[in-house]
Amino acid sequence: MRIIDFHCHFFPDELAGRAIPRMEASSGCRAFTDGTRAGLLRSMDRAGIESALVLPVATNPEKVSSVNRFSASVAEPRLVIAGALHPKSPVWAGDIKEVIALGFKAVKLHPEYQNFRADEPEYLPFFAALRDSGLLLVFHAGQDLSYNPPWGGAPSQLAWLLDQLPGIKIFASHLGGYRMWDEFERCLLGRPVYMDTSFSFGEISDERIRSLIVRHGPDKVFFGTDSPWLDQKTEVENVLRLGLGAELEEKLFNGNAIRLLPELESP
Repeated sequence: MRIIDFHCHFFPDELAGRAIPRMEASSGCRAFTDGTRAGLLRSMDRAGIESALVLPVATNPEKVSSVNRFSASVAEPRLVIAGALHPKSPVWAGDIKEVIALGFKAVKLHPEYQNFRADEPEYLPFFAALRDSGLLLVFHAGQDLSYNPPWGGAPSQLAWLLDQLPGIKIFASHLGGYRMWDEFERCLLGRPVYMDTSFSFGEISDERIRSLIVRHGPDKVFFGTDSPWLDQKTEVENVLRLGLGAELEEKLFNGNAIRLLPELESP
């Protein structure tokens, strides 16, 4: 079966050796690759993963353009890379235009790394422009191991954004909200929000993961690993262990990804 990982990361080679140890220390997580593009591709080969969506984050507004130019320069057929935006950028409208001009179809936002809340009204013009652009907005959703509460991408906050801007394309990583799955069930279950499977196995039972996938709608759930922070091969095995059946596995592993981002179909 073709497998697409909808949630991966890597760093420029000259940065990976510094970034990975720092992030391991702050999160308490051990990385499963060296954080480079080559390391990700080796991991994908080991896991039988054909292609992946890579999600860079601009940790401050000044880095937006440089991150996007780098990402555009290193993309390859197996690695589709998302754009990076920052809601606090004073030139966010121009940033969005650059993202579109560079050919990105999705963008990544991380409320903790970028120090904002998804339900702050001051950012509504930014999110409205994203809605109107048609870009897929991939959020880190829920808690983050490197930070303390309050959180900026909780399911209730994403639900508020969805209420304010119907039609916005929200992707809530980590099965809708890491370690906030009760809130996800109250606020987002069944709504038009996409999500991936990363950082859910071992946190909640297989039975609950299976239930969330089925009740939310299998057309809106994607296989994701958050590599390098989880082992891709193990995550493939975790999904297969759910016993979803061939039709639902096909959707999670590739069908939904190709439908949403056709660029991910392997060459």
